[in-house]
Amino acid sequence: MDVFLVYLFVATATPLFLWVEHRKWAVLHIPFVIALWAAFIYYIAVPELGGWGHVTLWSLFVANLAFAHIAAFMLYAVPFLHKQRKKKSVSIKNT
Repeated sequence: MDVFLVYLFVATATPLFLWVEHRKWAVLHIPFVIALWAAFIYYIAVPELGGWGHVTLWSLFVANLAFAHIAAFMLYAVPFLHKQRKKKSVSIKNT
């Protein structure tokens, strides 16, 4: 549960990292974060979640995990790949 709580804090900070460059992605991610916190609070408040409670909580967790990986790829890998393509095209033009 400790790892899940740490992930909640990271997922909560993700829209802040996205806000400057990808505002639409940040706005899209905010409802997922709110739902994840609501499910977590419900999980803490009600000791017996039942089957649907666990399915909902883990579905939100997996959706946020996927979104965070896509966001990280867009923030860090895409600019790097564009820079590499530019270098490659410049070196091809120079030869």
